[in-house]
Amino acid sequence: MVIMSAFSKTRFRSLIVAGAAMLAGFTAPATAQSPSVESFYKGKTITLVVGFTPGGGYDLNARAVARFMGDHIPGKPKVVIQNMPGAGSLAAINHLANLAAKDGTALASFSRGVIFEPLMGNKSAQFDARALNWIGSPSRETNVVFVRSDLPFKTFDDLKSREMIVAATGGGADTGTFPLMMNSVLGTKLKLVTGYPGAPEALLAMDRGEVDGMAGLSWGFLKTVRPAWIAENKVRVLLQFGLSKAPDLPNVASALDLASNDADRQLLELFIARLPIAWPIAAPTGVPAERITALRNAFLETMSDPDYRAEAEKQALEVDPVSGDEIAQILARVYASPEAVVSRAREIAEGAR
Repeated sequence: MVIMSAFSKTRFRSLIVAGAAMLAGFTAPATAQSPSVESFYKGKTITLVVGFTPGGGYDLNARAVARFMGDHIPGKPKVVIQNMPGAGSLAAINHLANLAAKDGTALASFSRGVIFEPLMGNKSAQFDARALNWIGSPSRETNVVFVRSDLPFKTFDDLKSREMIVAATGGGADTGTFPLMMNSVLGTKLKLVTGYPGAPEALLAMDRGEVDGMAGLSWGFLKTVRPAWIAENKVRVLLQFGLSKAPDLPNVASALDLASNDADRQLLELFIARLPIAWPIAAPTGVPAERITALRNAFLETMSDPDYRAEAEKQALEVDPVSGDEIAQILARVYASPEAVVSRAREIAEGAR
């Protein structure tokens, strides 16, 4: 696989402020592939931009998909990774929506949380997530709150009685918004330390003692990159976020069970709705429909490819694919949330930026 370098800081700043009118409409309906799809992709290279630094959950999942997806696209193009970290992956999604080629050779993977930044009132989010062409996600996720086991946090209730310092990777990312959501809804005392470009750097901050833990990180990713922490009880999981409990966390409290009223539960559900999206891959609007069909089909074929499955197992990556259509349906539901719930969510998101 070819790995391209990240954009310069100057380029990153230009992406954040890239002006573009908000796009409207939804993913074009799938149509039968035409003979032109194979001839178009033959000899081409598809660039899959990842909105975080190498080694994080988004990066690991994107690389695993890129390694095999090209074999399932007519014409067998190469798929290369380009890391473009910045603002919780806002740089990457702005790039995809406004600057990337609209011919089917540009894809991106970015925070599942940043997808909702336009709804949260972030004026730097120069895109309409509903207008993107969603390709899919290789799995669904459960988020967790965890702390170093040498610290005096034994149960979830301890988070309400003493301050816990947590690392965050950006305002639009789960690690930025979930802690403040907890403070608002569940009465915790989490203090954010922001600015880490990706989860690997945030986990290193835990190693160095800069922070106590994290809130809103993927449980699957933590198990993949820090298996020794789990096996040797070096961290303690205090809370989980998901529509249902993770099978291997049966005794860890679920945030939805702790909501004290309907309004709080609706707010939790708005944020938790992003978790089935997990590690999203999208193409920009305007790509010919037959090429989107080819990309979606190739993604789903990759998910059942024995070689991909073997690679995912080797890296301890979970495989529970979500289709592009399902992602679009989740977005439609969340963007139709009651204004009272959205208004409260906007206050939380603003505080995380």
